Amino acid sequence: MIQQADKLYDQLVASLQEAEATPSITQAQRHELILRLLNEAIRELKELVLAHSFPREEDEIRFFKQVKPRFTSLLIYHSRLALIELRLPLGRPKDIRKHYENELLLIRIFYEEHAPFYRYMTSGSTFLDARLFVRGNCDFPLYYSVSSLPAPAPDTDTRFTTHYDYIVACFLAKQRLREYLVKSLMLQKGAKTAEKPELHEKSSLRWTGPKIYLVELVYALHVSGQINNGNIGLTEIVQQVEEFFHLELGNVFQSFQEMRQRKKDSRTKLLDLMKERLLQRMDEMDEE
Repeated sequence: MIQQADKLYDQLVASLQEAEATPSITQAQRHELILRLLNEAIRELKELVLAHSFPREEDEIRFFKQVKPRFTSLLIYHSRLALIELRLPLGRPKDIRKHYENELLLIRIFYEEHAPFYRYMTSGSTFLDARLFVRGNCDFPLYYSVSSLPAPAPDTDTRFTTHYDYIVACFLAKQRLREYLVKSLMLQKGAKTAEKPELHEKSSLRWTGPKIYLVELVYALHVSGQINNGNIGLTEIVQQVEEFFHLELGNVFQSFQEMRQRKKDSRTKLLDLMKERLLQRMDEMDEE
């Protein structure tokens, strides 16, 4: 069933890309088309789940922790994006910047309100998975997981939610929304787009390895508390790394989930490679 869901997701992404490129329609019509495609895909996904019985608990956990949030996060993201553009003030650039900054503040507040669960997800922990991502096992009060959450409202059909899968989707959506808002602010600032232009002038370094290796390194630095004595958020580290290496890491949260799913190989490929090469170099120097 998960393979069917993955195929459905790929089809959805292709449809969204086509909708984004559709000419001769207004932005409002484009948002309406995208939201319709998303709702149809999620409805089809729900039909797959209701007609399916997960053979193993770990399959159900994987679905509600990783698969379903990808769909829901797109709906949350595009719904909020449509609202942001609808409420975009007409007038001074200062008002527009304030509009974007308020949205960024709401994102920060959301992460602060759900900090324990966010730390659980980003740390790669699994000890609560059976309680959080298996239907009927969640014994936390409902308000903890769905109160003060953004529109669209979560589907509370217990056959198709564990409640916490929706918060995972919110994390994914808000990370993507933050990237959009930051870029929009940079465009609004014009000449101030690069708040620290000297960084781009001085840094000629380029990351030439796979991006997922850089994500692995960022997570390792974050969870080990090597930067600012651990008093810095993962998102801020990602932003600084992206600026320094002149690249975009995309959805690092999803990349981390993919790293965790590595079965045949090590889940820390870059760290293993770095350790191997460093020890090799030390041994070579010892022999000189």
